[in-house]
Amino acid sequence: MGTLDGKTMVITGAGRSTGRALAAALADRGADVHLSARDKAQAEDTCRFIKDVTGSSATAYNCNIADPGSIQQFISDLRARTHKIDILINSAAMWLSGYFEATDDDHLIAAVNSTVTGTILLTKHCLPLLEMSEEPDILTIVSKSGLTLDGQSEPNAAYHATKSAQTAFMNRLSQTHPHIRVMSVFPSDFKSDLEYKSPAWFERPSPGTGKTMNARHVVEAILFALEQDRICSVESLVLGNSASG
Repeated sequence: MGTLDGKTMVITGAGRSTGRALAAALADRGADVHLSARDKAQAEDTCRFIKDVTGSSATAYNCNIADPGSIQQFISDLRARTHKIDILINSAAMWLSGYFEATDDDHLIAAVNSTVTGTILLTKHCLPLLEMSEEPDILTIVSKSGLTLDGQSEPNAAYHATKSAQTAFMNRLSQTHPHIRVMSVFPSDFKSDLEYKSPAWFERPSPGTGKTMNARHVVEAILFALEQDRICSVESLVLGNSASG
């Protein structure tokens, strides 16, 4: 029996990286996982990976969260397969690096459309399915860049803005929908490309070795938040790299 048996979960941005590892970990704990990626072939590859590694099945969807039409089609496809969502995980977002002044205008617009508008629209259209759950959760993977007092010089200033908008949206949602556990995870820089249950997954990097935390730490933090009793809501979970030896 898994700790998430019977839970219907929707996760965006699961075609690669941390989203892929998280989808596998959720399926491994018994959840009925519905995962999306901008490229459906990547989502389908994640489903095959989940089956190979965990023995569990997952359902793949196409969803470009920067495209409102793609979001609407995703929700329509979800409704055809499930009558509820117990847990929505907003993992998809667009990274921006480099100097703000040198960033192409189209990249700035795409970042806002995906990370801000996309998160808002997807959450809005998932709410009716979340309302059908007796124990609804919304969890968003933000970034320490989304914290007001975060002093990192990188990434791009516009990325800070998009992540701050995500934070504000989740904070307000927790006030307007108190029956839903709304949780935000704020990781520092971490190694995101790590396959679930690969040999590297089980390594335990130590402080003072020049290594950063990795996708396993973020995934395990998310599982910690989701697996708490309903009386407990981990509203904000900030993850930092330890520099001490």
